[in-house]
Amino acid sequence: MKVAPGVRMGPYEVMEQVGRGGMATVFKAYHHALERMVAIKVLPDVLAEDPEFKERFRREAIAIARLRHPNILTVFDHGEFDGQPYIVTEFIEGGTFAHELGKPIPMTRAREVLGAVASALDYAHANGVLHRDVKPSNILMTKDGKSVLGDFGLARMMTSTQRLTRLDMVVGTPEYMSPEQCSAGDAGPASDQYSLGVVAFEALTGHPPFHAETPAAVMLAQMRTPLPPPKTVNPDLTQTIEKALIRVLAKEPAERFPSCEAFVDALTEEPATVAVAPPPPPVPVAKTIEQPRPVLAAPLAAAAATAPQAPGRVPPRLLAIAAAAVVAVLVLGGVGYAIAASRGNQDTGGNPTGNVSGGPAHGSLIYDASKSKSVWGDAEPSPDPAGSLTYSYGNSIDMKIVKATSLYAEFDGPALKNYVSHLIFHVDSGSDFDFDWEVRGRGPNETADLYVQVDVPQETVTLWFAPDGSDNVRLTAALPMSGLQSGSTFDVALAVNDTTIQIFVNGKQVARVMETRVTGASQPAIYLEGKLGALHIESLRYYAVR
Repeated sequence: MKVAPGVRMGPYEVMEQVGRGGMATVFKAYHHALERMVAIKVLPDVLAEDPEFKERFRREAIAIARLRHPNILTVFDHGEFDGQPYIVTEFIEGGTFAHELGKPIPMTRAREVLGAVASALDYAHANGVLHRDVKPSNILMTKDGKSVLGDFGLARMMTSTQRLTRLDMVVGTPEYMSPEQCSAGDAGPASDQYSLGVVAFEALTGHPPFHAETPAAVMLAQMRTPLPPPKTVNPDLTQTIEKALIRVLAKEPAERFPSCEAFVDALTEEPATVAVAPPPPPVPVAKTIEQPRPVLAAPLAAAAATAPQAPGRVPPRLLAIAAAAVVAVLVLGGVGYAIAASRGNQDTGGNPTGNVSGGPAHGSLIYDASKSKSVWGDAEPSPDPAGSLTYSYGNSIDMKIVKATSLYAEFDGPALKNYVSHLIFHVDSGSDFDFDWEVRGRGPNETADLYVQVDVPQETVTLWFAPDGSDNVRLTAALPMSGLQSGSTFDVALAVNDTTIQIFVNGKQVARVMETRVTGASQPAIYLEGKLGALHIESLRYYAVR
């Protein structure tokens, strides 16, 4: 039976057809059990005969249904009706962003819509979902003007399907496709960002950057033709906006912004904060048991350019808090991540009193480590070798090294994915050890951790990416913590929210990290290794994200 008004599709009664595109026909339907209208997207029935498509459709539909974001169209259900695959979503009345375009729109309106879509995309990327078809007609508008991004994953569902090739269907919309999509290359989060950039170009100039008579010609232009300078299309644009558009529409994914929200932020930043110098490539270093510690004798930016790779040591779980003031955009295995420089004060000297003001905003308290033996749960963690480290408790959690030791220890706190944490500590003068603290653990099908290392002798902290089976990768230069060896107290704080990680030292933001490859939860824990000295943890607290 063909889907048409009046037909019952399980619990849904089809009311009318409300749209039709290259990948789906959309019907308005009524769900009697819940007494609400829904939208049903019906895909071409010829696809149901392809077993590869069926499995991909199931996986993608489940992944999309798990997304919960105010600017992402909610998916309720999926299935087949007489051989026709379909997806059930919330029904939104109010048109699409495409209805507002055709001429330049006010910057305030453009930023409102682009900001909502950027937030949705960054959230989806953090959950391993790419859109692959960002365009104005997929940005739905509610009656009160709220932007909702729809059609997540439809392009992915239909990729590599032989029947589509025979139907000569273009998967995606050429005017909004990234160069890597057009060349059938690996498309990551930066590809969706490029498409968002095309939407921004159209909103601010009146039309997309590339036009041609055929889809193939448009795709070729996306790959080869230089971007027309935005100010030549709309002279009213500021240089800040033009620079942001040029960067987001770079042909190379690594030259774009670290995240979609970073692009939208750049549209209204001062010119000096938009331009970013290209990063140095990572330099492989062979694994060794002992490796010279880097000595920071040059300005921080110079240190970043010459920073060595990680030591070969990979603890059972690697852990973290850190700071940086460099900008690095790297592409590893086709997945982009970035560290955006903070505009804050880079003075990271110690705080002799331990009284720290400022720092990240947070919600309610989730975990406050007790200064007693119970902080470890059932028993105090055993060092290697046994007896090489002792514990005591009072005004702080004290861990004193008796002889060369290594220790992995988990606190009794919960595993959290999004949180704000404060680790306040000091060390004994002359201490010779370092310790790691986890920022993010590995999620499903992930093979890496994100952590920071506090190098006590060098008075530095450094952020690392730790993949299985290969050397750890330094993500920042070693950032000085002046006064650590003289007993000053430091408050190292993290604000971890989806893909964004903000790092604070003594109340001052020193780095903003965008990381999409490590998305799991992390439990408060420490890996300590060294020869002598003592670590005194004065306070360890975790809060909800505001």
